[in-house]
Amino acid sequence: MVQDYSDGVFESAWRSLAHSRFLPFTLLALGTVSSVVYAHSPQVAFAALSGVTLSRRWAIAIPLLIWWVNQIIGFGWRGYPLTATAFTWGALMGIGTLLVAVFASWRPRFSQTGWTGHFLWMAIALLGGFVLYQGLIALAYPLLADGHRMGWDVISKLLLKQLVWGGAIALGHTVLLGRSFADQQRMNPSV
Repeated sequence: MVQDYSDGVFESAWRSLAHSRFLPFTLLALGTVSSVVYAHSPQVAFAALSGVTLSRRWAIAIPLLIWWVNQIIGFGWRGYPLTATAFTWGALMGIGTLLVAVFASWRPRFSQTGWTGHFLWMAIALLGGFVLYQGLIALAYPLLADGHRMGWDVISKLLLKQLVWGGAIALGHTVLLGRSFADQQRMNPSV
C-alpha cells in the first residue's frame, strides 16, 4: 500500500529533486537523444513529465529546449524543406509543447502530498497533454496536410510512443524521488 504524507516530507523530497540540476539536464540529454532517433521526438512525454517533475521554470524551459533541438536536427541534419508549411508545423509543435508543459506544471495540491496523488497527476498530465497536443495538431492538420487525414492508426501509434517514453521517464523519476524521499526521512527521523 502506498502511503501519503501530509507532513511535508514528500513535498520536500520532490522540491529537492526538482530544483537540482541533475534532473533537468538528464531530461534535456534524453530529449536530445530522442530527437536524433525519431524525426518527431516524444514531445508530449517530455513536456508532461517535465511539468510534473521539475520546478515551473525548468518545466517550461526543458521541453522548449528539446523542441528547439528537434527543429535544429530536423531542418539541419534531416533536411526538412524550408517552406512555410514546414515552419508552421514546427511552430505548432512548439506551441503544443509549451501548452502541455504549462498544463502539467500546474501540479494541483493532491499531487504534492504523496505518491498516490503524484502518480495520478503524472497519468493525467501525460494523457491530458496528449489530448491537448494532438488536438492542436488535429485542428491544423486539414489545413496543412493537403486534405489527407490523420487516422486512428497513426494517432494510436503516437499515443503508444508517448506512453512508453512517459512511463520510462516516470519510472526513472520515481527511483530518484524515492532516494530523495529516503534522504529527507533520514534528515528528519521523527517522521
